[in-house]
Amino acid sequence: MNIPIGGSCHPRFEAVRDALERNMAALEEVGCAVSVTLEGETVVDLWAGYRDAHRSLPWERHTITSLRSVVKSMASLCVLRLAGQGVIDLDAPVATYWPEFAQNGKERITVRAMISHQASLPYADAAPRGSLYTPGVVEAALEVQKPEWEPGSTPCYHSFTYPVLCAALVRHASGRSIHDYYREEIAKPLGTEYWIGLEEEQFKLCAQYIETPGTPSLEGMKRNTASPLYRAWTPLPLDEDYNSHNWFRSEYTGHGNARGAAGVFAALANGGSLNGYTVVDAAILAEAVKPQWDAVEFMTKRPFRMGLGVMLSCEPFRMGGYAANFGHPGMGGALVFADPERRMSFSYCPNRMSPIADAGPYATALIDAAYAAVKSGSGSAGSGSA
Repeated sequence: MNIPIGGSCHPRFEAVRDALERNMAALEEVGCAVSVTLEGETVVDLWAGYRDAHRSLPWERHTITSLRSVVKSMASLCVLRLAGQGVIDLDAPVATYWPEFAQNGKERITVRAMISHQASLPYADAAPRGSLYTPGVVEAALEVQKPEWEPGSTPCYHSFTYPVLCAALVRHASGRSIHDYYREEIAKPLGTEYWIGLEEEQFKLCAQYIETPGTPSLEGMKRNTASPLYRAWTPLPLDEDYNSHNWFRSEYTGHGNARGAAGVFAALANGGSLNGYTVVDAAILAEAVKPQWDAVEFMTKRPFRMGLGVMLSCEPFRMGGYAANFGHPGMGGALVFADPERRMSFSYCPNRMSPIADAGPYATALIDAAYAAVKSGSGSAGSGSA
């Protein structure tokens, strides 16, 4: 089968193209993109396969897809940027900016606790089944939600509520929706193709997202009623296949391509700034990548290392295997991370949900190839980059 592959890469990174070709030859991935930056320069910008399950529409340069929980890192980046701007104090109570939050034992929960998944708020129980797209319902449910445990006592990946918490905090603190704040303060200045919530004209860029039964987190969210994920994701309509216009436009979802996600993390790999634009204050970024906890977390029973809004390299998501690396995975195979020691960023985005609970074989093969290329030389990639 002749699978289309587009884009370009620096000659030194040809091994990444080779790995992508091998990945696609396995015929499990439908469509995807991979991107690598080094010292702020894009050295890999490749895409392959198809936008649809029938494999009739080739993936194109500006094709985008849902990167699932990668949105958590982008939402938290908005909070961190506001902290660097002096609008938010990480150690102040969330209720300082969002007064309605101060109910049922949440008065002292800090911004730091919230963005490090230590707020003990994985559920929004007052939000009815299927209510995700009704404006204000999930946020109001979180205002009245009682913490599941003493805040700070139980490491728990806030699988569903995290983007909602960040979106509410950003709006209350800045006066702008997180959709607008992220687009105006991060995406547009960097020129990157990753967004929190899409505009209607962008819907046509979306690849068909292909849900795969058997994916552990998906089974918990939609079918395994004994899973805490099922309770957490109650507001998601059970018939949502992640291709609806409601899903596209929601400010709790993120869509983009590998070039876009790697472009944002290129700034983080270079101390918070790129091409003269500061995305996040360097001191705030340094604080964000310090480990806040290292434990088997409650929601998915996986060993995570968590910073402030970013996941640190850990066993399920090794991100190149260096402890200082940080980023975020998305269910089914999406991944973005920064390597600050090598000033490198990496992103992979497929439109097929792989039935995995870790980085999976396809992203891993590409990461290994990228690091082999980095180790083969030093300094800037030089001329001939993508």
